[in-house]
Amino acid sequence: MTRQFTINLNREEGYAQREERKTRLRARITNVLATIALLAMAFLTYENDKDYRGIVNAKKQQLERIQFQIDSLQQVGRNVSKDDVLNLERLERDRVLWTQKVFEIANRLPEEMVISGMHLDRNELTIECISEIEEGEKEFDKVALYMDRLRQSEDFFDDVLSMKFKESRLSTKEVQELLHFSLICEIRASESTSRRGASRRASGVGGMR
Repeated sequence: MTRQFTINLNREEGYAQREERKTRLRARITNVLATIALLAMAFLTYENDKDYRGIVNAKKQQLERIQFQIDSLQQVGRNVSKDDVLNLERLERDRVLWTQKVFEIANRLPEEMVISGMHLDRNELTIECISEIEEGEKEFDKVALYMDRLRQSEDFFDDVLSMKFKESRLSTKEVQELLHFSLICEIRASESTSRRGASRRASGVGGMR
């Protein structure tokens, strides 16, 4: 009696092909996710840059209006109160401060870094940033680089009394490590701001009596 055996010689080849196909599929998915992450970061960078440029342009238009009013008052030379002139001068001084500072905050950004937020509370300006971190890079080197660039800008640092590191944290987007950090800048108070603060303090003292 003759026995017959069937041997599938293609079995191992089929398994290898399936593994290769799975590997290619995983690679494609990784590439797609990485591309989406890069596009999202590019979009956020573009939106932030557009917002800041919009602020700068609005402040420039405000300066032109103030300068026009000052020129008009200088030409008239009569029937102008001292308070009107001082108020216009204070508006112009405050406008120049913030227009230049906002521009320099965006202009001094290193590569692979974006502004994620800015907050002004009284005379403290908080700047929040996100930066990519490559393998072997030290986290604080990124922070120190940006702080040094801001210190080198006279337009930004002219009225800044102090600038210090506030806090930081790390996160991972797909395979990219990201550093989130914030800085606090103490801004010299303008005359009008100081007067408002003094008025609030006086009111508070009166209320406690």
